[in-house]
Amino acid sequence: MNRRIASIDALRGITIIMMILCSSIGWNSGLPAWMFHCQCPPPTYAFDPMVKGITWVDLVFPWFLFSMGAAIPFALGSRIRKGWGMGRISAGLVRRWLTLAAFGLVLGNAGLVTDYCAWGPSLLRLGIWCGLFLALWRAPAKHGYAVNLAGLAVVIALLIVEHSVFGASMSLHSNDIIIMVLSLVALTGGFAWLLTRERPGWRIALLLLVAALKEVSWQWHPFGFMQFPGWIDWLLNWRYLQYLVVVLLGTVVGDLLSAASAGGPQALCASPLDRRAIIAAGLCFLMTPLALWGFFARQIWMLFTLVFALGGLAMWLTRGDKSVWAYIMRIGFACLQFGIIFDPIDGGITKDHCNLSYMLSTGGLACLMTSFLLWCEAGAALRGRTLSKTLTMTGQNPMIAYTVAWFVIMPALMLVRFDLFEEMTVGRPLMGLLQGVIITGLMVCATCLLTRAKIFWRS
Repeated sequence: MNRRIASIDALRGITIIMMILCSSIGWNSGLPAWMFHCQCPPPTYAFDPMVKGITWVDLVFPWFLFSMGAAIPFALGSRIRKGWGMGRISAGLVRRWLTLAAFGLVLGNAGLVTDYCAWGPSLLRLGIWCGLFLALWRAPAKHGYAVNLAGLAVVIALLIVEHSVFGASMSLHSNDIIIMVLSLVALTGGFAWLLTRERPGWRIALLLLVAALKEVSWQWHPFGFMQFPGWIDWLLNWRYLQYLVVVLLGTVVGDLLSAASAGGPQALCASPLDRRAIIAAGLCFLMTPLALWGFFARQIWMLFTLVFALGGLAMWLTRGDKSVWAYIMRIGFACLQFGIIFDPIDGGITKDHCNLSYMLSTGGLACLMTSFLLWCEAGAALRGRTLSKTLTMTGQNPMIAYTVAWFVIMPALMLVRFDLFEEMTVGRPLMGLLQGVIITGLMVCATCLLTRAKIFWRS
């Protein structure tokens, strides 16, 4: 029987907190460029693909994809152990794809009315979120489908109101791009795991093939003719599949974790209190700020040397450790090093438009952060404790956490004149950061309360 790995939930929770924080800080407060997407620097925040590098903000999307990939072996493996047939599992994957795609459409079109300071638009957004709550809530089986259908009816009715009363011009292409990418790679990543679950070497070969195609596409753009027609490319877009590099890497790590989960904390990290393990875990954590500094400051060769030396030291310190955290650490250091190597090959790491250097580097950092969290989880277990409940409960309810800030908290705050506080952030970096912390903190509180009450959305 597989035991839930708290580190996966914690990584997802960290990612969601980063996501809400980076999008809610005061943009006109004078915060430095490394507090925003690297290709959208202040003061104009205009997209500039010529800017090379990444910031902590650019870790959010790939880390979320990685955690989703790591969860696939647990979710689908559980269904296989329950005796589900391949047809039923496949239908579930398709249903999840379409559910997420519909969710992305609703979010994109509901976001067309953004005047938080007016009562009408604010109440509309609150109403749409309530409809989504009912439509996606895993309600008790007795009345579950009736509740979900009622929620769907509320969402459709309010979208009609948005169009007819507020004049929103709705479209299939007005969607939440993050959710649309997630929907397609969840589908393809799930099928990839199903087909290769007993042949991990094939999945690694598939990962290398996707990475090679991504690099070929980045350098020579030979696949432009494969684009789907406009009436369907909102749902099926080949460009989304490039993110399978990160998702498939996540499934490889998920397989390792799934195999080790039955062995308890000792299988995750054999000796978390050993001095060598403590140093190695610290180096895993250090890699994220070190890599962000090197890529942002464009100190690529210095970064390569430091990662090579410190990664080599971490692997030497744990050379006799056969537990899963050490294996994931090695995967992380290897991916990060290759990501650094591809930086000059790709003309500099960029998130938009993303290149192979970006995917390998951020995927490697996700592995290293997972390894660090596994060390924390094993160490906490030895003391009779668990990982941070705040992080894990936030990570267990990702879709609620993703929406509650912009569809509940922000409209509610603006209705009580929170916009006056926002005006105070102009030219004041600390106030701009405080705004983000307040909104993010409220999101975490709301998500944790719902998780504690065992209220989850389908995702």
